[in-house]
Amino acid sequence: MFGYCLLIISVEMYRIYKGYGEDFSAGSFIFDALFSHTKVIIFSIIVIRIILHLLRRLKIVMDYAGIFLAVIAICLFLAFGSFWEKSPINTVLLICLVALSLSVIQPKKFSFYYFILLGLIIYLIPVRQEPINWTPITEKANVVISNVSYYFSNVFGTDKYTTGYSTLSQSGNKIKLSDTTQLIITTNDAPYFIFFDETTSKRMKQAKTLYLTGTENSDITGFIEFANLLSNNNVDKATANLFSSVSKLSLEYSFLTTSDEIAPINAINLTDEDGKPLKEDDKKHQKGYMLNASYLEIDYGSPYLMELYRNPSSSTFMNYEDCMTYLKSLYGTDFSKMISKETYDATVEKMGSSSEDYLDTDGVTDRMTSLATTLTSDYNNDFDKCKAIENYLRQYTYSTDLDDDAVEADMNEAKGMSLLADNFLFETGEGYCVHYTSSMVMLLRLSGIPARAVSGFHYQFPLDESSSYNVSAACAHTWPEAYIKNVGWVPFEPTSQFIPAEYRSWRRQLEGDLDTVTIPEVPDIPDSLSDENQQKSFTTLHIIKIIAIVFAILIGLLVLVLLGLKIFYKLRYIFATPERKLELDVEQIKKTIQKYTDEDIYDRGLLSDYVKKAPSYIQDDAIRMFDLYYNVKYGKKS
Repeated sequence: MFGYCLLIISVEMYRIYKGYGEDFSAGSFIFDALFSHTKVIIFSIIVIRIILHLLRRLKIVMDYAGIFLAVIAICLFLAFGSFWEKSPINTVLLICLVALSLSVIQPKKFSFYYFILLGLIIYLIPVRQEPINWTPITEKANVVISNVSYYFSNVFGTDKYTTGYSTLSQSGNKIKLSDTTQLIITTNDAPYFIFFDETTSKRMKQAKTLYLTGTENSDITGFIEFANLLSNNNVDKATANLFSSVSKLSLEYSFLTTSDEIAPINAINLTDEDGKPLKEDDKKHQKGYMLNASYLEIDYGSPYLMELYRNPSSSTFMNYEDCMTYLKSLYGTDFSKMISKETYDATVEKMGSSSEDYLDTDGVTDRMTSLATTLTSDYNNDFDKCKAIENYLRQYTYSTDLDDDAVEADMNEAKGMSLLADNFLFETGEGYCVHYTSSMVMLLRLSGIPARAVSGFHYQFPLDESSSYNVSAACAHTWPEAYIKNVGWVPFEPTSQFIPAEYRSWRRQLEGDLDTVTIPEVPDIPDSLSDENQQKSFTTLHIIKIIAIVFAILIGLLVLVLLGLKIFYKLRYIFATPERKLELDVEQIKKTIQKYTDEDIYDRGLLSDYVKKAPSYIQDDAIRMFDLYYNVKYGKKS
């Protein structure tokens, strides 16, 4: 059987090698091989015959090796459509192989010819050419499972903070990671930008990054400030398109329950799924809730925009009509349909007046004040000060695996952020976005720059376009924003796990310009933070833990295999016939005798050979058992 298996496996592997889908049969393979590889074929046959002769004693091993090859043949059938419809000979070969395997497994109950007959009957029965489409059933099952888990997730709580959308109630304690889908994005825009890479001289893709945050409704303050920034600095359409564009998307809530409207930062207009303005109420939105958003995409890493942030002209606000006209000239969109004159005038009137509320430094320590001075004293504009603090914090270690006694504080209060920041900056040296954000907000405020923490999602699109994009709970994020005079609120990314703006830039530039970005120098982390904490993310202890876990898994698998084998042999004996139990007992006695004998016992099929080698204290028992075996096996035939 083993040689037969090798033959048909070779036939099918050769067909696949020649090219899947090619009409190829066993006969053509043998004919081709005989003429092109005669010597190799003859030599292989001789080697196989010698091996089979040497292994004749291991008939059971060879039979089960044949079964193993049968499994390979079936896998070829399932994976490549092998043996079926390519050639009738191949199909018959597969049927014979399966029949042989089944006859080996049950040699005493059914003969080989029984399985051959059964296989031929199955082969002749007409079958449908197309496989069964299980997709509708699996989709409905997934919907049911998803709904059940969603509603139960709202019933049972947890003591740990689980990743996912929330307001600024994070306390900086230990995190329970979750990858549950919370939002589903649909958009007609490509998930990437195209840029020319001078090093490879090829057009490359740059994945888009999207910041989503919770609001009561669309907040156009940032959009209006940005428009007036461009106007005050005489930015034309060509320059504005280097770092900004208007985009649209739809958001569907999945495993998310909140009264907030989750929308991209710089949202211009939010509507419901029917295109109507959103209702202002405190009703909680649950799974299935949808909204549409128009927003301004901004490349905060563009060198052109960075230069505006460093040296902005004095801010004077355009009137409503001039602003709408200017924006239409930049982006070709009539924003008057999204922003009314009353809304615009009310926004301009209160713009900038609330920035003083974000200078609270309650709870800061002297060493935080000293650090803020050290980081920003060499810079003469607020933007470079912000970048200096951002770059400095990115040296710290990102980690969600905090100790059980990690410092906890309320980020809604300056005192809480100060506590988190001081512990992160000077004690632990590691944390996640909550700690980075708290630190940057407080260091900015100590430098005289209004700053706030923003909570939501950080989502990076894939490079491949899709009908929808899932934003998981693992994308939940908190980041700082700084209020720069004559500019407005600008987001930053101090968390080392995420890429800062200048490294995910769209890389657009005017013809002849060099795409350069000035990045402030980064001071070293203070000596008060020990080297041990700085390198804690990947120490020898972590490596040992990983090795221990892998070793434990391997041991566990080995134990499961051994236990499974033991249970199998036990059940095999329990459910065996009396004759079969006697055979198994005899085999066990033979193994026991061999174990306590120094020399190998050549099995000639005579149990008397084992009696001679048996220790004296079990010889009598072995003789009685062997006599009983002979009487049962051969007595019925006499």
